[in-house]
Amino acid sequence: MILLFIGIQLPLILLGFQPTAPELLHMLVGERLADGYNMYREIYDNTAPISALVYWLLDVVAGRSFLAYRLTAMALVLLQALLLNSILNRHNVYASKNYLPALLYLVIGSLSFEYNMLTPLLIGNTFLILSLPYIITLSREGYDNNRLFVGGFMLGLAAMCFLPLAVFLLVGIFAVIFFASNTFRSSMLMLCGFAFPYAVLMTYYMYTNTNQEFLELHLLRPWHLKVAFLRPPADVAKLMTIPGLILVLSLLSAASLPQRLVFQVKFQQLMWVWLTASLLVIFTRDEISVATFVIVLPPVAYFGEFFFTSNRKGWILNTVFLVMLASVLVLRYRLLLGINQVLQMDESPLLLPEQAQVPMQNSTVLVLGSDISYYMQNKPVTPYLNWELAQRHFGNLSEYQAVFQLHNNFRHEMPQYLVDKAGLMPELSYKLPDIFGKYEETEHSGVYRLK
Repeated sequence: MILLFIGIQLPLILLGFQPTAPELLHMLVGERLADGYNMYREIYDNTAPISALVYWLLDVVAGRSFLAYRLTAMALVLLQALLLNSILNRHNVYASKNYLPALLYLVIGSLSFEYNMLTPLLIGNTFLILSLPYIITLSREGYDNNRLFVGGFMLGLAAMCFLPLAVFLLVGIFAVIFFASNTFRSSMLMLCGFAFPYAVLMTYYMYTNTNQEFLELHLLRPWHLKVAFLRPPADVAKLMTIPGLILVLSLLSAASLPQRLVFQVKFQQLMWVWLTASLLVIFTRDEISVATFVIVLPPVAYFGEFFFTSNRKGWILNTVFLVMLASVLVLRYRLLLGINQVLQMDESPLLLPEQAQVPMQNSTVLVLGSDISYYMQNKPVTPYLNWELAQRHFGNLSEYQAVFQLHNNFRHEMPQYLVDKAGLMPELSYKLPDIFGKYEETEHSGVYRLK
């Protein structure tokens, strides 16, 4: 099982891969943190605190290394599969113990290179799985109530990796309803556990005078109730057809099972809630890609066991598994096999754009725009990493406070080069001549050099 997973993943990682824009942005966050700058106050990005901590640690250990990020993501998928399978076996949620859930998790988790991207969602999914054995505690009054606190704490850590995962508090509440004896008291314990890491974090930010920035840039950002695909929806549909079919077959198999133990029935009901919460998180994100479906892997792996251990003929089940495995291999190796023109799948929206010849190499740069490819060979300065969040200043140049904040930020850090993709330099030079008046345009259009 593990060898199969490594055999699918490792050759593609070692043979090389194209870097993606989300990965580079995460590396820039880690690099700025490693340089001693404070998240949210001196780095304008909405990356959640624990995810930012992971990127900082990776930068300290490996620097800007796409290989390190891919290997870490691969290790996390493997860890999640083994943890989930261990939890399911330890709590006897099936009629017999087996390793089918882990196998399904690893095979479907090899479907796309996007599962090898170290996203905040992938990091947070680990804490969701870790919370599972604590929230299904059969608690009695005064007995093992601390486990519910730990379960809520794990859900809080998941939300501190990726904020929309706070939706999984619903899973925790339903777990209390299904398994606990004192619903109100148990729910309060779980909520206290969820709030505890945030209380510690807010205390830290209060002492570092960063509370306002944390609330504005991360915690209180508006919820996007819309569906926006980061890559073509047809490509996402093609890639998710396999896990979708397995899930449908598995749900039908689970519904046709005879009466089982009460605990097993309640656990299945909880996994229905998990699946619903996962879909809610996915389809309320501002950007949807295959990577966002990583949180569906636990319920797919759980329900998949019911189909592959059903009373259908063995050759049918073996054929379905082999077709699934072959489809994963074809989709994953389609570029090396030269069949991508047949499948017509476009990964370019995720990849870094081709960068034209520019005068800067190993310099400090600021890009006024969303094209972060200029940072591949250069170092970003000033807090403005995320152009969407930078609009709070660059998008309000008619307001005194925004111009004042720009002046303060550039007074401490002056990049050697400015790449103006938004056409703001004339207005910036007029309103802040002591800062932007020091830049002269180069022979490359839109690129300015510090005099």
